[in-house]
Amino acid sequence: MIMLRRTALLTLGAMAMSPAHALYDPKPIALLELATGTWLGSLTYRDYQRSDKMVTLDTQMTVSLVAPDELSLYYVFDDGPAKTVYSYERMKLDLGANQLVWQSGTSKPGRTEYAITSSMVADGKSQITFEKITDAYRDKYDLEISKSNWLLTKHERNPAGAEILRSKYIFKKRES
Repeated sequence: MIMLRRTALLTLGAMAMSPAHALYDPKPIALLELATGTWLGSLTYRDYQRSDKMVTLDTQMTVSLVAPDELSLYYVFDDGPAKTVYSYERMKLDLGANQLVWQSGTSKPGRTEYAITSSMVADGKSQITFEKITDAYRDKYDLEISKSNWLLTKHERNPAGAEILRSKYIFKKRES
């Protein structure tokens, strides 16, 4: 028993003495460098029952990098008295393929691929436009991130060509 204990302690000691390896992963892509942090603001969306009515929810969003080209988004929505809603999403940008993959949900996971139609970093902000066209419908997103602001809007276009604002996230970065 003492021999086994000594062997275990020597093994653990040898493992603890192994050299630390520095990681040399690439830095985040320029479009995502300003995205991380805790953001406070709101989600405004078109009510699905009454399309003429907009609903606004106080929202907190925490964004972190999963990889140099991928974000993890965690939302907390205030959806009325004693009702809090949580949401988890991931956005991965493949700039070479002009593609954004958006994964959402944990209880009912979803995955949608979008075409990136424009992206740029200028004047201290990142701008990305991406869309998905299915039949005659189009979902188009505009994302703008600066050091202190995050704005994501979604517009939908129906077969008749009418375009409506479906939703809008407006955030200010929470100062640490």
